[in-house]
Amino acid sequence: IVHAYTAACDSFEPWVEYLDGKEEGGKVGVSPNSGTSASYGRAEGYQTLKEEKGDVLWKAVECVIPDVRQRAKQKGSIALVGTPLTHRRYNQRFRGTYGPAPSPGKDVWVLGGSNTGIRKLLACGDTCFPGIGLPGVAASGTIAANTLASVRAQ
Repeated sequence: IVHAYTAACDSFEPWVEYLDGKEEGGKVGVSPNSGTSASYGRAEGYQTLKEEKGDVLWKAVECVIPDVRQRAKQKGSIALVGTPLTHRRYNQRFRGTYGPAPSPGKDVWVLGGSNTGIRKLLACGDTCFPGIGLPGVAASGTIAANTLASVRAQ
């Protein structure tokens, strides 16, 4: 399994033309599996832009696994490339962003913990410490669980 992603610092502007209203209004607001939310994938030029942006990741992975593209085409292999529109659609996130956002007035590297402003309501996921990716999300869930009950009590 190879899971690669770039930093979310690329401009969203090249993707805007594939939005229904040609402007970003925030969350999609419809089921991720509806024809409406998936229409961008059928738009002319979308696949070309997706391949162009995805090529950056393939080249990076090829530095470690030179024949990764050939392996990805083998029987039983699955290769999926997501875009900011994919994240926007499935995660319902503004401009397809992911991960934590710094709190106003705080350093960008200070990630929020599991505590919320509501007693005994804890947060976990990519928006909390330790951040994005399956290991980070799983660890944030463990941190939240350990905040509620000791390991021995679990």
